[in-house]
Amino acid sequence: MPNPIASILKQARKASGLSVKDTAAHLNNIGIHLSAKTLYGYESGISMPNADVFVALCQLYQYDPSGGVSDAGMPALHAEERSLLDDYRQLDPCGQEFVRTVLGHEKERVRKIREWKEAYSEGENDSGGCG
Repeated sequence: MPNPIASILKQARKASGLSVKDTAAHLNNIGIHLSAKTLYGYESGISMPNADVFVALCQLYQYDPSGGVSDAGMPALHAEERSLLDDYRQLDPCGQEFVRTVLGHEKERVRKIREWKEAYSEGENDSGGCG
């Protein structure tokens, strides 16, 4: 049976865009001394990090170990989503309104595409009485 912690660590690291060497270097810079080989061991399930190392990895990867659900019951944000939110918060009110307008248009565009695809796929499955 695969080790779920190993899978989580590997997926979270890859989602954060960090290499094993980058991760080891960052941890060493904050006083957690590990080699890349040790991190590979964690990701392959050969060994397990202690709680301090696991928490540091989760923070570095911006991974929420609560199962991907925040306290409010909403899905946790991925690193790219956090970055977008940070960028949005740095905008002035005019810039934020522009982003909301673009998002509204994009949501409507995607909704129409989904409707079209659903209608098209239903039409393909309908034999039209011939058969």
